[in-house]
Amino acid sequence: MGELLNKVSDFFRKNEKIKIILIILFIGMMSFQIRAQTADMAFTDNSYLQEMFSDENGRMYLTALDPYYYLRMTENYVNSGYSNVGETTVEIDGENVPYDTIQYAPPGREAGSVSALSIVTVLVYSIWNSFDSTVTILNAAFWVPAIMSTLLGIPVFFIIRRNTSSNIGGLVGSLILISSPSLIYKTSAGFADTPIFEILPLLFIVWMIMEAIHAQDNAKKSGIFGGIAAILIGLYPMMWSGWWYAFDITAGFLVLYSIYEYITKSKNLKNVIKTSLITLFGGAVLVSISTGLSGFISGILSPVGFTVINEATRITGWPNVYTTVSELAIPTMDEIIENSVGSIWLLIAGISGILLSFVSFRHEKREIDIKYALYLTLWLIATVYAATKGIRFVALMAPALAIGIGIFTGQIENIIKRYEKKVEYILYPVIGILSLISLYKYGGEILNILIPTTYVPIALYLSVIALICLAVYKIVDIISEKGNAVKKCFGILLAVMMVLPSMAAAVPFYTAPTMNDGWMNSLNWIKTETPENSVVTCWWDNGHIYTWATRKMVTFDGGSQNTPRAYWVGRAFSTSDEDLSVGILRMLATSGDNAYSDDSILIEKTESIKETVDILNKILPLTRTEAKTILVNEYGLTDAESEEILDSTHPEDTNPDYLITYNRMTSIASVWSMFGNWNFSLPASTENSDREMGYYQQLSGSAQEINGTTVIYIPLQSTDTYSIVNIIEIDSEIRMANAVIDSDGQAEMQTPNFHKLILKIDENVYEEEINANGDYSEIIRLEKLSDGTYQVYAWISSKNLENSVYTKLHFLDGYGLEKISLEKESVDPTSSGLQPGFKVYSVNYGTGYLN
Repeated sequence: MGELLNKVSDFFRKNEKIKIILIILFIGMMSFQIRAQTADMAFTDNSYLQEMFSDENGRMYLTALDPYYYLRMTENYVNSGYSNVGETTVEIDGENVPYDTIQYAPPGREAGSVSALSIVTVLVYSIWNSFDSTVTILNAAFWVPAIMSTLLGIPVFFIIRRNTSSNIGGLVGSLILISSPSLIYKTSAGFADTPIFEILPLLFIVWMIMEAIHAQDNAKKSGIFGGIAAILIGLYPMMWSGWWYAFDITAGFLVLYSIYEYITKSKNLKNVIKTSLITLFGGAVLVSISTGLSGFISGILSPVGFTVINEATRITGWPNVYTTVSELAIPTMDEIIENSVGSIWLLIAGISGILLSFVSFRHEKREIDIKYALYLTLWLIATVYAATKGIRFVALMAPALAIGIGIFTGQIENIIKRYEKKVEYILYPVIGILSLISLYKYGGEILNILIPTTYVPIALYLSVIALICLAVYKIVDIISEKGNAVKKCFGILLAVMMVLPSMAAAVPFYTAPTMNDGWMNSLNWIKTETPENSVVTCWWDNGHIYTWATRKMVTFDGGSQNTPRAYWVGRAFSTSDEDLSVGILRMLATSGDNAYSDDSILIEKTESIKETVDILNKILPLTRTEAKTILVNEYGLTDAESEEILDSTHPEDTNPDYLITYNRMTSIASVWSMFGNWNFSLPASTENSDREMGYYQQLSGSAQEINGTTVIYIPLQSTDTYSIVNIIEIDSEIRMANAVIDSDGQAEMQTPNFHKLILKIDENVYEEEINANGDYSEIIRLEKLSDGTYQVYAWISSKNLENSVYTKLHFLDGYGLEKISLEKESVDPTSSGLQPGFKVYSVNYGTGYLN
């Protein structure tokens, strides 16, 4: 038996590459498995809902909103014969260019070039579809982030291993990175967006630079690695518009390191300078080829603009939508810690590891080695600063900290190996106690960590086989080297202590898609049953889904949300004036921004966004003749100027418009109503909390028939000492009162403080003023299910939205509106509320406005 153990140990010792391959295989498959969890649809055990959130073959829809933009671009790329990503091509300045006719339309915009994400998606689709014809491009896109994530751990492992000569340190750093909270969601299966391409090329660039500088005494080898880094930098713009981030950090490092080599009179100075020039000059040339020289220059100067990312749009005078985008919210320190590596202790370990990387244990003696610490320090400083500009940038911190954590682990392992007698009384007890605590708290998750999902069996088999092989090697290694058994055991405990909390937090992981069969039903109706020149008007958040599903023009979306259309669409929903709402929709659907663009007559004449908005709000509800009279008589415009304006606001040839509401719009009413009620007289710096906004609060309720009277019960408030229930009785008249019930069950009836009751019973709507001074109104929708059985929907509405177009549309199916009609509705499983909750309305401009 002993001889067999020695043979196994000798085999791994002589074939170090096999061990490395197994480690990389394990890390890659674990990264994939963690991200593949979303495909299990564990967000619900309801088979009906699982079917709603998956396509006809049972494969889940994409998990977020922006991925549908890239999905549409990829489909266009395939449909064009791999020539461009536009919906069509148009001639601009004598050249045919790809054009996206449906995003931010009319008029649309140039489509740009194909992205790396689309190219990889097409590759996955082509391979998968070749042996399974049911596979769609959407299905392929779903798996691209998880597939690409298998590469995340490779550069991290080798960077740490190069610095510390520790496989355990490399393994720890890689596992910390693949389980980073900020990375899992945005690189999981289904999130077919750019985040995986933001991080992955950066890691390989850093790895190649480190290898190039490490081999500085070998000019050829160093130049090859520098050249590879240059190629990666040149390809980076195809993957992420923030490519300059890696270039600037790398440039800063190479300059500082060259200065250091000069000061220390290093014999390798010439090679370092050559490598730096190859990397930076080569990268600059390749980026300039793909983006143009101006693109390269503006890119490397981007940090100047990045410093004012949160203020950049305030000066335009239009509302700044970015102030309401959660990804750009300024994170707290706790949020930065939680989203980067998960805990303050790992953050400290990461920073400590970066500091410890000054000391190298690669050789028998300790050496000072500045290059790793210098690069990682610059990287961390840059990413910490980026994180303070928006929570979405916290993910950029994770790689630097993960490498620091891996180096910290590797250095501790080296200290244990080399200084056992000096440290065993300190490190052994600490590691032992902390690892036991970690096992106690998270040991129950070990099986879930090792087998997070069985959705892709081959990935599971490969990770388990790799782990078993590595475990066998380590057990044999410990047994065969009895003199070092304790050191090796504590090295394993150290690794367990470091990675178990992070890995445990990564399982189980699931997220529900936004897209679903209910939405698809209504969007297919728009696609097939409406004219080709139809325009979909909606709030921006789901715009990418609508363009993909309908292939019809959409007013604005996640790629164009911070535009004046945020005000106009918010105004169309929040106003109580149907004629104004229809006028806005007619203007946006047909002429887009022409009436109020920077070079429009109104802006040039008034030199004021506020006055331009006031004029448009005044004339849009009117007929063309009435509007012209106001423009000429009140604002002094000429006939020709007025006619040009009216061609945008009151066009004769129009595009039909279809309006969408859905349940989540109710919960975000404070956002779109704030923009719709925007006071342009207030300073641009006015906090959103100080601006007018409305809201809806959803309530629960029940109803029953008692002696021919329908009684509705709406709980309003409940405390330890009393509760308030709103009671409505309906027979030949409507009566309302609040029952205040104390802890003894005694009730006192009070008059509610609502301004108005709006009650919809089947097809009938009743409005009744309760209190002229009330600040809120109650909206109730009563649907009879059977005799004496009702479904009750109830909301508290702020007074400024009680008569809004949105209230009349979403809650009352168009009650009181003459020009906007409900055409199609379907179930909305994404958010609680009215069902069916996804609704499509047609807008009838009529012809009277032309008089």
